[in-house]
Amino acid sequence: NRLSRPFIGRLSFSSSIPRHTVLEKIPTVFPSIRNSTTTPSLVARIRRQPVRQQTIFVVLGSFFVFTWAAISTNLETDEWVARLTRGQGSRTWPNTIRSVDLKRAADISLAQELRDNLKKLADSTEGLPNVIRNFVVYGYGSVAQAYLNVTDGKRLCWKIGLLNVGVWLAWRSNGLRSYMQRNFAHDVLSGKSRTLLTSILSSRYSVVLLLNLLFLDGFGSSSSFHMTKRMNESIGAPLEATSAYHFLAFFVSAGLFSGLVSHIVHLKIIYPRMIARLSRQDSHSASRPDTWAAALRTANAPTPRLRLLRFFRRSEAPENPSLMPRAGATGVLYAMMMLTALGFPDAEISPYYPPSWSLPLQWCMSVMLVFDVVGIWRGWKFFDHFAHLAGAAFAAIYYNYGTQLWIWLRINSVDEPPSKSSHPSQRS
Repeated sequence: NRLSRPFIGRLSFSSSIPRHTVLEKIPTVFPSIRNSTTTPSLVARIRRQPVRQQTIFVVLGSFFVFTWAAISTNLETDEWVARLTRGQGSRTWPNTIRSVDLKRAADISLAQELRDNLKKLADSTEGLPNVIRNFVVYGYGSVAQAYLNVTDGKRLCWKIGLLNVGVWLAWRSNGLRSYMQRNFAHDVLSGKSRTLLTSILSSRYSVVLLLNLLFLDGFGSSSSFHMTKRMNESIGAPLEATSAYHFLAFFVSAGLFSGLVSHIVHLKIIYPRMIARLSRQDSHSASRPDTWAAALRTANAPTPRLRLLRFFRRSEAPENPSLMPRAGATGVLYAMMMLTALGFPDAEISPYYPPSWSLPLQWCMSVMLVFDVVGIWRGWKFFDHFAHLAGAAFAAIYYNYGTQLWIWLRINSVDEPPSKSSHPSQRS
């Protein structure tokens, strides 16, 4: 019976020989070395994810676009000054030119170019039936007249809007959807930097595209007009034939800054909190993700701390919520709206219905900022509230220091200082 009993591991053939089990731990000679090396937790490793690459990209990108805009503005301004002074014998003639004279000359040249294109279009459609030919010529004439009647800033906003429509159409294509997901939507977990720029022009949904077009047409043109107004009011500012480059630099820099702030907050605060919560969940869950990136994309947002606003009670999260890459220019839209509200304190906005009802723009901006603060506390994920607040902060900073920075760049971006008017108060 003793021999047929299964081997347990603690049997001894002699009582004088101590019993040792194979399951006992083997003592180590260097216990301190074995216990001193500890692997950092997943939360600690995520908190140390670098953001240096994205920060350098945003800083250098903003510097490059502003420098390019200043040089392009100087070149175009010098070209129009040379055109107006060509054939003039007096050397004092350039000092009497105002910025409004340069813009008026540019509009006259644009009108002549549009008329020439209309004539070419009419000549090329002579073989078509009169109904089709009249429709094409009349349509082009209407669009050309509307394009001529607006400022150069609004023209640029229309071009950006057309580019947004093109990107939206690419999102609608099934064959391009994976490409757009990789290159026109910013995923914080991917480590990419270029998507901070490309996502500015990306509108995945029709409602977002419509809001972008409305904000560009309204607040984009008013922001450009504010920049022109501040340049005209600045004593000693150089002449400026167009404000399109200035607005484009502001547009790109605001988008990069708001995207960077959202990137840092999500990578350093929100995602580590999600991982910390996931690490406390039941390890025997059947739906446990394989990687930490998959866990982040399927995790709920952190529990909100604000409990006083019962009206904004958090709804039940779906079974499989997702943290998808961000796409959109909402931070830029907030920047344009904030710059307009600060530049025109008495401005009012009115919805299409009812047409006689209007609200002060600064009130609306304040309500939207409060909404974003509440959204951050409540953990709402539909909007990128951090990008909204970052865009508004960028516009507030630019309102106070942007004009001086732009003048300094224009003066120092060329060998010879740009042309200035001797009567700054008369420049408009």
